[in-house]
Amino acid sequence: MLRTKCTNQVILTGFVGEKVDHRKVKGDISKATFFLGLPYEEGDRTEWETHAVESWRGLADLCKSKLTKGSKVLVQGQLRLSRWTDANEQPQSRQYIEAERVEFISLKPKSDSTDSE
Repeated sequence: MLRTKCTNQVILTGFVGEKVDHRKVKGDISKATFFLGLPYEEGDRTEWETHAVESWRGLADLCKSKLTKGSKVLVQGQLRLSRWTDANEQPQSRQYIEAERVEFISLKPKSDSTDSE
């Protein structure tokens, strides 16, 4: 059997697509989830690909306090795959990036209207 080392490292720069979902899990552990939009040119129009990003603990708290829709960020982390069976016994999966680092490139000011989206 051939053994090789593999690297699971993702670095993306894009824009926060919506309000950051922040919650406490397993008691008091912070978890923040947001979607990162990456624009690209397709002919004469701009298309977007979107990636789910999860951050944990102190990084999750920073994302909650600093990020709003439209903020430009660099995300560095690992690609993860979550699998489960839904209520109809159908297998489901979701791919996401587990962030190890989030660099705040340009932040949009927070406003009351952001909280209601």
